[in-house]
Amino acid sequence: MSEHLSRGDEVRRPTGWIVRLVDRRAAQGWAALLAQAPENLDRAWITITANPRNTDNLSRQHRLKFDLKTVKIDGVELDHWQFEVTGGGRIWYAIDDEQHTIWITQAGTGHPRQTDRKNR
Repeated sequence: MSEHLSRGDEVRRPTGWIVRLVDRRAAQGWAALLAQAPENLDRAWITITANPRNTDNLSRQHRLKFDLKTVKIDGVELDHWQFEVTGGGRIWYAIDDEQHTIWITQAGTGHPRQTDRKNR
């Protein structure tokens, strides 16, 4: 479906990926990252929407492992990935290929403890 754009309309990035926050906690984490590292967050958003499964830089962007590698959203099991925004800040996101949507499941300025080996 083609959008009809007019003067003053927002022009979205033409990748086709829609980015949505899965819940309030993810929204709060996104806001914290935006306040702390807006440039890094912008670069992360561009990278994720360009290719959500990019493996060129596995130290920054990779699929989560073990029981975190998938997540259910609206009853659909989706691949679950992580992007390192800052040294400690992370975005976790799920990729819905059918809806062409990236769901931000977790975001924050601190390292998520769920990925620590002792907690696995």
